[in-house]
Amino acid sequence: MSEEDYKKLHPVLSEVTKTYVDLYTNRPNEKNREQLIKLEALLHEKLEAIQKAKAGKE
Repeated sequence: MSEEDYKKLHPVLSEVTKTYVDLYTNRPNEKNREQLIKLEALLHEKLEAIQKAKAGKE
């Protein structure tokens, strides 16, 4: 049975399977994304501190 035939016979099961595969495939990317979000927040905090320090000098 070809993949297309399987999709036609079992559309819901096919989509559920695809969703699980996508979740496990993209899981490492999700960890990287979470780490980047945390680093971005830290960067914004440091940037604000630098801007406040510069404003204090002027």
